[in-house]
Amino acid sequence: MSIRELGYAIFASPALSQWQAFGEQILGMASSEGPDGSLYLKMDERDYRLVIVPAAEERFVAGGWEVPNKAAFDALKSKLLGEGVEILPSDEAGLRLRRVQDYFAVKDPDGNRYEIYWGPISGFKPFISSIGLSSFVTGGLGLGHIVLPALDIEGGYQFATDKLGLGLSDILTMDFGGNEVKLYFAHCDNGRQHSLALARLPAPSGLVHMMIEVPTLKDVGMALDRVEKAGLQLVMTLGQHVNDDCVSFYFQSPTGYMVEIGWEGVVKDWSRHSVFETTLPSHWGHKFVLNDPRYQAGGGE
Repeated sequence: MSIRELGYAIFASPALSQWQAFGEQILGMASSEGPDGSLYLKMDERDYRLVIVPAAEERFVAGGWEVPNKAAFDALKSKLLGEGVEILPSDEAGLRLRRVQDYFAVKDPDGNRYEIYWGPISGFKPFISSIGLSSFVTGGLGLGHIVLPALDIEGGYQFATDKLGLGLSDILTMDFGGNEVKLYFAHCDNGRQHSLALARLPAPSGLVHMMIEVPTLKDVGMALDRVEKAGLQLVMTLGQHVNDDCVSFYFQSPTGYMVEIGWEGVVKDWSRHSVFETTLPSHWGHKFVLNDPRYQAGGGE
């Protein structure tokens, strides 16, 4: 496996000021101006982990998947070309925005865009949260995870594993509103239980949800308070997942994305892991409350 981590995520938005306020005051990230009017949101020593580019419509653009060096980059690119995968090359503006040595993009059967890159460029300035958050759990584990829509879920799974080389972590099948929903969870070459999930669900924005991890349970609770105080919509209550043991909650950002904030996700030793399928997403909690009037934006329990 050559993909080391989920290094960045790119969004397009007509509402960069909303994104900046959300990133700073709700998530606790630090913001800075990127090239060509873009916005960087910083979580650690890297210049950014999230980048938002100006656009007429709100949408998720791509996840950036890091390989360790140019040799691994060239090898994966050559493999994909040999298997007939269309390669979308980098350009000068894209390199300036992403601050990497090089990248290329590919798309899975549902049109989800994966960017493969190597050599992040950073000033290594310390992370200073706008609200006093000490840190996020990133390091060699990447920024967190993303869940992408995959109506052709078997095709998406084969693309992520056979083409890109991600490892299968686990499978979830569950009833959701009378419909069976299936998810594949996949990991990079690090201990985060999953950096990618593919869900047989529609998502017009291009993203089912994004997860970021904080270092303490207190940080989760304080984030929940900030979400409530800001009148943002809670989507799922506090709970603990079966597959990664993460304690988390879900809410809707001001620009419409579902975000998960979690704590203490398990770090795996993949040599001792067996893939499993579950029909139970969580040990406890994680009640879906999007349409429950007790949990509407600005309301109380």
